[in-house]
Amino acid sequence: MIKVLIIEDDPMVANINKLYLLKVPGFSLAGIVHSGTEALNFLSENSRKVDLILLDVFMPQMDGLTFLRELKLKSPDIDVIMVTAAQSVDSVRAALSRGVVDYIIKPFTYERMSVALNSYRSRYNILRNNKSLEQTVLDKEFFSKESTSDDSLPKSVEAHTLCIVKDRLAQQIRPCSTQELAEIIGISRVSLRKYLIYLENMGDIKSTLTYRHKGRPTQMYQYVGKNDI
Repeated sequence: MIKVLIIEDDPMVANINKLYLLKVPGFSLAGIVHSGTEALNFLSENSRKVDLILLDVFMPQMDGLTFLRELKLKSPDIDVIMVTAAQSVDSVRAALSRGVVDYIIKPFTYERMSVALNSYRSRYNILRNNKSLEQTVLDKEFFSKESTSDDSLPKSVEAHTLCIVKDRLAQQIRPCSTQELAEIIGISRVSLRKYLIYLENMGDIKSTLTYRHKGRPTQMYQYVGKNDI
């Protein structure tokens, strides 16, 4: 499990972060603190129990960007996803220069958070389970050098989420329903359906109707691997 520390001074937002985090498979909550100062104290005793931090910028005592600078000096192996209302170019530039792996602007949706977490989990597992990496893996998982650009996709289909949906389907050993796949990926069925329709139209997946003992037949999806994203 990927252990996550939430640093957020607003209790309501901290709870939303917690609820969203625990809905995505593969993550556990290491703790919640309310300022950069509290976070440094927490990490001084629990640094080995934290892999990832969800970090706000605007906080009392020590703001998120100051904390981020201190974190990279003391615990450089801990990754950070910014979850903040800070939209200024200076804030974004400072966060990126200090190595954040994603930047989510409040207010945000569960789908956006799940995309960030799923993407991070994929990269985390790749780095943990491999001693060397090929260029294609680096391009796909870390540097977004995909052969298909966003301009070629429908407006309702986001390239990174499309990659995640395709990859998760490719990993399944049997056909999946929309409900099953939505739970695996961590997005809503409504959002997922547009990606399934697109992938089926492109020939990457196929669907079949399965008749169960009760209720209406269920549409099942299976990866066939005709095209690459």
